[in-house]
Amino acid sequence: MNNKFSTYLKEMGPAWIISAVACGPATLASVSIAGATYGYRLLWVVILSAVFGTTVQYLAARVGILEGQGIIAATEQRLGKFWAWLLTIDALLATWLAAIVLMSALSGITSLIIGIDSPYWGILYGITIGLFLVRKGYRKFETLCKVLVILVVLCFIVTLFMADLSVVGIANGVLPNLPGGIDAALMMAAIMGGAVHITIIGMHTYNTNARNWQLRDLPLARFDTISSMGFAFGIYSVAIFLVAAAVLHPNGIAIKKATDAAFALQPLLGDNAMRIFMAGLWGATLSTLSPTFMAGAYFISDKMGWELNVRNKGFAAAVFAGCLVSMLGPFIKGSFFLLLPLMLALGLTGTPLIIAIILYLLNRSECRERNSFFLNCMGGLTFLVTTFLAVRFLLTKFGIL
Repeated sequence: MNNKFSTYLKEMGPAWIISAVACGPATLASVSIAGATYGYRLLWVVILSAVFGTTVQYLAARVGILEGQGIIAATEQRLGKFWAWLLTIDALLATWLAAIVLMSALSGITSLIIGIDSPYWGILYGITIGLFLVRKGYRKFETLCKVLVILVVLCFIVTLFMADLSVVGIANGVLPNLPGGIDAALMMAAIMGGAVHITIIGMHTYNTNARNWQLRDLPLARFDTISSMGFAFGIYSVAIFLVAAAVLHPNGIAIKKATDAAFALQPLLGDNAMRIFMAGLWGATLSTLSPTFMAGAYFISDKMGWELNVRNKGFAAAVFAGCLVSMLGPFIKGSFFLLLPLMLALGLTGTPLIIAIILYLLNRSECRERNSFFLNCMGGLTFLVTTFLAVRFLLTKFGIL
C-alpha cells in the first residue's frame, strides 16, 4: 500500500495543472465577493463546486485515457463533424473570453503595483508570454508565480483560524438556498464556473494524453483528481470564502475592486495585506494565462488535425492567436475584479454541452470501461446543477426571472 501511494505521489500531475488554473484570480474574486456580499449563504455552492469539479475532471481524464485522444477528436470520431465543430466553437469562445478578461486583470494589477496606468501592458504581456510558451521558457517563471499564490492562500488559511467564524452561519450556509436578484445568480454561476468550466474540462483530456496514461492508470487519475480538485482546490475556495464572510461581511465591506478584497487579510498582515495580496493576485493571473492560451491552441489544433505540440507551426500560430485576442482585454472599461466572475458565469453557460458529450462517450457500448452507476449519478447531477445555475443566470440577466 505504501509503495502504491508513493508511486501515485510521484506520477500524479495532470489534474494539478487544472487545479492550478481553477485556483486562479477569477475563483478568488468570485468566492471573496460572494462571502463579503452574502455572508455564509452561498457556502453550499462553494462546496459543490469542489465536488462537481472533481467529478467532471475525473470523467474528462477517463475520456482522455479510454479514447486515447483529446475531446475534440473523440467527439468527431464518435458523433461526427457537426458536434465536433459545435464543441470547438463553444470551447474556443469560452477560452478566449477567459484570456481577454485575464489579460485585463493582469494589466490592471500591473498598473496598480507599478503606478503606471496603461492598457498597453496587455500587448507587452501577450507578446512575452506567447514567445515563452513557444520556446518552452515559461515553466520556471510560472513556478515563481505559483509560489506567490501559495503564499496568499496560506495567509487566508491562517486568517481563517483568527477570524470570528459563525458556526450557526456555516451550518445554515451548507443548506441550499437561492438568494434573489441578478447579482446572486451571477455569483452562484461564477463560483460553479470556477471549477466546472469547459476550458479546463476539455484541456484535461489533452493533459492525460500528454502523460500517455493507459487503462491501468485510471486509479492514478482518480487519486490525481481527488487530491488536486477535491482537496487542494476545495481548501483554497472554502478558506477564501469563509474569511470574506467572517471578516468583510460583518463590517459591511463591499468588494468593488481588487484592493477591497485585500482587507480580508488585515487581521493577519496588517499594513502589508495590500502588497502581499496584490503580489499573489498578479502571480495567480500570470500563471493562469499560459494554460488558457495552450487550451485554445489544443482545441483549434485538434479540430484541424495538427500535431499538439509547440513545434508545429499551426499549433504555435494558434497560441499566438489567443495571445493576440487577449490584448483586447485591457481596453475594456470597468473594474477587472468584477469582470472575472462575469467571465466564469458566461463560461458556465457553455459547459453543459461538454459534460453531456463526455457522459455519452463514457456510456457507449463500445467503451472499454463504461461508467459505473455511481459515476453516472455524479456526472448527471453535475450536469443538472450546472445547467440550472447557468440557465438561471441567463434568465435573470435578461429580466425573465
